[in-house]
Amino acid sequence: MKKTLLILSVVFLAVACKNKEEKTEETVTTPEAKNTSGYAYSETFNQSMTNVLTAYYGLKDAFVASDTVKVNAAAVTLRSLLDSLKLDEVQKFDTLGFSSINGRPGDVAAELGGLLGEKELEKKRESFEMVSNAFYDMVRVIKPTGATIYYQYCPMAFNDKGAYWLSNADSIMNPYFGKKMLTCGEVKETLKY
Repeated sequence: MKKTLLILSVVFLAVACKNKEEKTEETVTTPEAKNTSGYAYSETFNQSMTNVLTAYYGLKDAFVASDTVKVNAAAVTLRSLLDSLKLDEVQKFDTLGFSSINGRPGDVAAELGGLLGEKELEKKRESFEMVSNAFYDMVRVIKPTGATIYYQYCPMAFNDKGAYWLSNADSIMNPYFGKKMLTCGEVKETLKY
């Protein structure tokens, strides 16, 4: 009787270990990366979104530097990357959210076209505010895998109307005033995905 129990115990443990090994293998080989919300975007989409965010931050930094040439170059780069951003994957996870941002990359690209047409840096900054507002809406729905985004605000921008922007750092580098008031503003929200 004890021998039979011992044999059954060994068999049970062997089967249990085998099942555990199989589950571990499945987890390791999954090709999709998930964000904290559980969305599992493809690597292609994740890379595309990372490229778009990096280009946005480049545009923000060009405004911080108050460099019109860099602003124009960054706007061209961002606009071209937005054309390749396919939001279809977002629809798999959030149909309602997808419907609220579907077409937004095209709207942002059009606004960037307007930004490029402006001669004055202050007028370009007005377009940047619209771009930033659209980006905020997009990242809240998309929840880019692995991203930490700081939603920042300057109450004095545009004659005390105030304006928001996104940053990849929690330190304030104001794109609406540049060197005039570089650190004017605050972090209003931290988005971690």
